[in-house]
Amino acid sequence: MGETFKPSSEQQEDLETVIPIYKVPFRAATEQAYIEWPPQKTPEEAREAVSTLTNEQLESERYATGSVESGLKGMMEYLQEKGVDTSDINLDELHADVFGPEEPTAEVPQTGALKMLGEKIKSLESPEALVVGTLASIHDGWTRGAAKKFFDREKKHQHMPLELIGWKEASADLLFLKPILEGAGVDLTEDQIQFSYYERVADFQEKNGTSTQEGLISAIQQADAFYPALKDQTEIINFMKTPEGAAIVAKQIEEKGIGADTGYQAYLEAKAEQEAAGESEA
Repeated sequence: MGETFKPSSEQQEDLETVIPIYKVPFRAATEQAYIEWPPQKTPEEAREAVSTLTNEQLESERYATGSVESGLKGMMEYLQEKGVDTSDINLDELHADVFGPEEPTAEVPQTGALKMLGEKIKSLESPEALVVGTLASIHDGWTRGAAKKFFDREKKHQHMPLELIGWKEASADLLFLKPILEGAGVDLTEDQIQFSYYERVADFQEKNGTSTQEGLISAIQQADAFYPALKDQTEIINFMKTPEGAAIVAKQIEEKGIGADTGYQAYLEAKAEQEAAGESEA
């Protein structure tokens, strides 16, 4: 079982702080979305927007609420799966720390719940694995809610597990997670998270036999039995169960997903060299 973090009265006072409105995680994520997503804003325009608009107005323009909420939920579920006691985190206070007030104010008080979440994350042997697991949770949620996009776009491989879409696609949702981690006081580099992603991919490939094109096609044809996030998406399931449909998705994974991820290929090469060196020493 994981350790339980319970702050003393002095630590609780340290956890309770006041931050500028633009550092509230939801608003920080929205600010970055303004800068990166079209129609793009300059950094100055983005900061002005998140400092003056209501949460509702920000959501209507950048739709960050669902992903931020999925991120929080994914982090809590991961901690619980690892045996970390989260019962002492007040969920209402955690939500308040992450989303702040509806109406903008110059400064926002923090209850300490987000910092407490951070202490629990830091107690893990691999905090970066939590981040990757949370990215998977967000991606699964997107897959369940984006069924209509499957036949409207060429990127059908995006409706596959996070482990098959490649780091570039998988890391897109870090936009929503980084502000939560920063607010929680969790300091991780993107390189650490990327390496953890590749470790997860390698484990996934071995367990599911998807490292070859033949094995990948076979897995895809299992549809929702292979990727449960596809459950009840009948048209997509029927498409993937056909040899032709599975082949199309597999080809996209090979050309646009993990198969085209040069970072993963470098990871595999380095891993093979380490294993060979270990065998020679033995």
